[in-house]
Amino acid sequence: MVLVGGRCARREPVSGAVVASIDKVNADLPNWPPPGWAELKRQDPARPPEVGEIIAHHVADVDLGVLAVLDDIGLLLPVLAEAVNDWAFCDDAVEAAVVLEEGTKALAPVAAALARAPGAAWWWSPAPLGAQRWVAWGDNDPGPPQLTGVIDALGDWSAKEAASEDRAAGMVPFPPGPHDPRYSGIWWTPPRAIGLVGTTRSLPGLPAVQLAICEDFPGNGPVEVWGCAVDPSARIYEVDGPAAWCGLVEAYPREVTLSRRHDWWRWTGWEGRWLIPDWVEVAARYDGVHLSVAGHLEASYRALPVDGRACTCIAGWDPDETIWLTDVFTGAALASYWEDGIGTNLVSRRPRPWMNERS
Repeated sequence: MVLVGGRCARREPVSGAVVASIDKVNADLPNWPPPGWAELKRQDPARPPEVGEIIAHHVADVDLGVLAVLDDIGLLLPVLAEAVNDWAFCDDAVEAAVVLEEGTKALAPVAAALARAPGAAWWWSPAPLGAQRWVAWGDNDPGPPQLTGVIDALGDWSAKEAASEDRAAGMVPFPPGPHDPRYSGIWWTPPRAIGLVGTTRSLPGLPAVQLAICEDFPGNGPVEVWGCAVDPSARIYEVDGPAAWCGLVEAYPREVTLSRRHDWWRWTGWEGRWLIPDWVEVAARYDGVHLSVAGHLEASYRALPVDGRACTCIAGWDPDETIWLTDVFTGAALASYWEDGIGTNLVSRRPRPWMNERS
């Protein structure tokens, strides 16, 4: 769908579900609908194409053989960036997820080829302790990373979580009515507090994964990238999918229903209880928790059942990020001063050799 001369025009098949989603997202805009929108909606009145047909139309452009043997890690970074960056802040994220779920069957061959690609193998790999990098996001978060005092920082996190639950109890009713204000509180899952550090690995040509793949970029650069030396005996819990995450939550549960339910309900539709790990208790058993790229793609922003009566959700946690829960850093050194852009802007211009161009 494109805008031609200020009017909407249809260049490729668009399903009724997509049109309805666009209508819903833009309904409150002062200039909606644009000229030509009504005419576009009346096209193909007999049978608008289904979501699966539209996705299949684009899947036909993918050379699955080329994708399955792709060994260039960097060429797949734009795919991750487009799937991850700013997802939580897109107004149409929920509608997009529904549409993509309807196209699962058509997308399955692409997913299978991607899973075989050597360039994507690191998506499933554990945290490499010898290649951990911390990004200092400008003046608000200067380097070097804090090497000690993590237990105290976790205590501060725990107190703030409890205060957030108490504060949310007296806020907007749940579920909110049509005229109630929109409430948003602490929506992220990992512990974020002064003194708590999250790192990602370095890749060839990229000092830290987080420079390109990040859910919520704190700044635009330039930034410092610090190499973090980690005690080789550090105990890391690997979250490589829903089962591993739910296992951690069930072992160390902490209820966060009041503070999370508004945001997580909007994303998932679950109206019941919400649990996350009690990070203070997790720290007694593990020094860090690593969310693999594959684990992020499979488990994030979903209502995952735990203990038969509640759900959990991974949100605000970057792919490949390890959250450190104890003082296991043995040192840190400035690895690079990065000025080459961040996020999608850093990787968007890279070629996609697996895509066949339509004539």
